[in-house]
Amino acid sequence: MTVNGELRPAVVILEPDLFFSVRLEDVVRAAGGDPVTIETAGRFVAAVESTFPVLALLDLKTSGDWETAIRQCKMKPHTRQTPIYAFGSHVDTATLQKARKAGADHAWARSRMMEELVAVVNRHVHPPPRQLEGCNDPPSRAAVAGFLAFNQRRFFDQHEYLELAWNEEERPVRDVYQGILQVGVALLQIERGNRRGALKMFRRGLPKLRGIDGHCQGIDVAALRDAAELIHRRLSVQEAEGPVDIDVNAFPTIAFHNPYEAQTPEALGIVLPEHGEEGEA
Repeated sequence: MTVNGELRPAVVILEPDLFFSVRLEDVVRAAGGDPVTIETAGRFVAAVESTFPVLALLDLKTSGDWETAIRQCKMKPHTRQTPIYAFGSHVDTATLQKARKAGADHAWARSRMMEELVAVVNRHVHPPPRQLEGCNDPPSRAAVAGFLAFNQRRFFDQHEYLELAWNEEERPVRDVYQGILQVGVALLQIERGNRRGALKMFRRGLPKLRGIDGHCQGIDVAALRDAAELIHRRLSVQEAEGPVDIDVNAFPTIAFHNPYEAQTPEALGIVLPEHGEEGEA
């Protein structure tokens, strides 16, 4: 959901009790999040996949196979990073243990969940900024070549340059290169009408850009991430078998400080190694 043009982070809530779900939704909204409430375990995986949430809350008194739902989320590379907080009766320790074994990041007594709910939701809706080693340095020449190619909508070429930059960079800032690379490949898949491929690449790339506050290496990471998150959200709610209805002319560009004189990738003189299949990195 967007409010005044701002995309609000989604929080999936699996809660069969209408009264209790309203309480949870109010906390999420107060924190600036977008609650996505479902009532059955069978819809949990689909909700996590379609909304790409920053947090999932799961009431263990929900009927249905919530164990399998948790396992499926934690097995898939594009949903396993979603933190799942399960909660239930403090006396039913066996059920809490089942949730932990299924892969829930936390399985708490309901009383503890309510005590810490506001803090938990705020922590995930507004995560502390990630401080990546290398963010204060300028981007490499290969990275800039990738950014320039991205902005020219040469998305296959941006993949090649940014994969080289990612391979050459050993510090954690390489996550930014890889995240941008994968967003670019997602846009390429949209151009090709491949909805499933685009969603897969968005869900691989966007987590690497989350939590980066503003700029890194002179790149406006936040602006690119927010624009890509919005495209991902719009794509997620479209019919799976229908045409890809995204305006390619509205694709985002990368705002960044270019420390080199070159204005085209070729002018940077980067020699690319032989490449494999696109989207590898």
